[in-house]
Formats: sequence, C-alpha cells, structure tokens
Amino acid sequence: MSERFWFWLRRSTVVLVIVSVSMLLFASSSASAIVSWQITEDSVSLGLSGVSPFVERLSTGSDRVWRSGGLNGSEVSDCTDAGVCTTVTLGTRFGSDVSILTLADGSRRAYFVEMIQGTSNKQVYSAPCSTTECLSIGTKVATSSEMVGPQNAAWGVPDPVLLPDGRVRINIVESPVDGSCLEKIASYISDSGGVTFTKESGWRLEGGYVDTEVLRAKTGDWLMITSNGPGCGTQQRLFITTSIDGLTWSTPIALTDTSKSRLDPTGFEISTDVFRIYFATSASTKCGGNCVYTIARATLKIGSNSAVGPSTSASTTNVKVGQACTKSGAKATSGKTKFICKKLKGKLVWSK
Repeated sequence: MSERFWFWLRRSTVVLVIVSVSMLLFASSSASAIVSWQITEDSVSLGLSGVSPFVERLSTGSDRVWRSGGLNGSEVSDCTDAGVCTTVTLGTRFGSDVSILTLADGSRRAYFVEMIQGTSNKQVYSAPCSTTECLSIGTKVATSSEMVGPQNAAWGVPDPVLLPDGRVRINIVESPVDGSCLEKIASYISDSGGVTFTKESGWRLEGGYVDTEVLRAKTGDWLMITSNGPGCGTQQRLFITTSIDGLTWSTPIALTDTSKSRLDPTGFEISTDVFRIYFATSASTKCGGNCVYTIARATLKIGSNSAVGPSTSASTTNVKVGQACTKSGAKATSGKTKFICKKLKGKLVWSK
C-alpha cells in the first residue's frame, strides 16, 4: 500500500466511484487567463483503482498508466483509446508515486518515493531504466538529502520535468507548517543528468496546491495542471496555471466543479493544445477510513482547439499586466480593463 494512500487516509477523504458516462466537468471562457479551455470527462470505464497516476503514450498507440499500490509499490496497466486496460508485470520494485522521464541524451530514468529503512521518513529516489519500456530499473539513489518527509505528512508526489536547456527540475509538495490548506510546491534542480538535485529558492505555488504535472515546458510557454489539497474545501478540484519560465506561475484557475473529488492529475499532449488527462477520483469526502480511489480520464482543450468561446478572447479577474499568456493576440477583460496578449522581449505577456 502506497505512502500516498496513507496521506489521503489520514485526511479522511471518501469512497470512490467509477465514472462511465461522458460528462462536462466544468467549462468557461470567463475564468481563465489562458485564453479559453474546456475539460470533458471521457466516457470510458478504466476499471483501475489507486492514486498518484502517471501516464505516458506508447509507440503502440496505448497509454501506460502507473499508480501507487500493489506489492511493488506501484501497479501498471496499458489502456487503449477505448479505455480497455490490461495489467503489465513489473520486473523490479519501484516504490510509489512513480514518474518516468526521458532525459536530454535519450536515456530514461524513474523517480519514485520509498520509506527510508529503519525510520518513519520517506524519500525521493531515482534509478536508471533497465530497458526503454522501464518496467525494471537499476540501482536506486537518493535525489537529495532535503527531499525527505514524514510518512504521514502532506509531502511528496515528485513531478520531474525536462527543461528546455536539458536540465531536470522536480516539483514536489511540501508542508513547512502543519495544517489544512497550507501545502506549498517546492522545486529542486539537477545539472547532473537528473541524478543529484539542489533546492531552488522560493515556492512555485502556495496556498494548498498539490500534485503538480507540467504538461508543457517550452521556452516562454509553460503549462501545468494541479489540484488543491483535501483540507482546502469539501471536494478536491483540478486547476490550471501558466508560466514563462517554470518558476513563477500564474494564479491557478479551477477546471472542475465540486460534484466529486478530482486529484492527482497527469497527462500528455495528443495534438496542439489538446491533452489527455488521467486523475484519481472519489464520490465524496467522508469515507470514514475506508477510502478507495479509481482512475478516470478526461480531455483538456485549450485555445483555438477549445469549444468554449473564441480562441482570441477571455474574461478573467486574474489577469495583470506582465502576467504570462499563451497565445499572441488573445484578449482578456479584468473588471473594466481590457488586455491583449503581446510578445515583449521575447515573452508572451498580458498588456493593456
């Protein structure tokens, strides 16, 4: 059973249901500083339980979905576009909260969380993939002496990201102060091929956001999906945020409603500005210590590919001059002030 499960159990969230019908989660062209967006839950029943999913698209045309749980710390399934999933056997133990990253030199490395033997603390480790598929790994090494947290704390879920310059960054949940909705997102950087990391100054996000997944990391154009913590409201929700450098992020905008909890997002780009998202979900927040989570799938569309409003317009209360935007010529309104997305000094930002 994964360390991540104990975190959600300790915070008392809920019994899970599998969504089997297509449902519009939440759509708006009036609440986003990223032009326009739409997220729609796919009408598939994956039949997968667990939390902290990670997905990557295979050359075979299926999705490989990892999630925490099982004897190896993680379980893996290959899922077709129609949502039919088959179990994949792991060759070695991985730990929980697994993510796989292809490095700048083409090699692949796994990142995951495991308990430190003889202690009540857990740590982020990485290991080289033994094969391209990465169903078995070599010797694990600790990423950083600072990337350590207590077993039953709001901590962990590492998200490794390949930067445009070839370095590797890990975004991770930390809780400097214990309490509800106080989680922060820290980041660590590696100049050593994604093996040894040092902590970067400041926080990437504050205010209870957890479980980040960078969907796009291009020079001047970063996109990240995240969720809020279980102590931030009656239900956990998915949020989206943008950045021009991967360090300073815009105020996250809610993508989903509160009809049920949705958390632990992961995904990849299917086509330009269209993303397939997998996430953990549950029906309520009062499971009484018997939480079971399932994995659901959705499609996120942004900008010109979105069915929500014109791709060149948006209305928001969060736009500010100099804040990152994603499409040149896009327009937004904050109160009575109108903004336009312009390229200034090589970066797309909102201007009056």
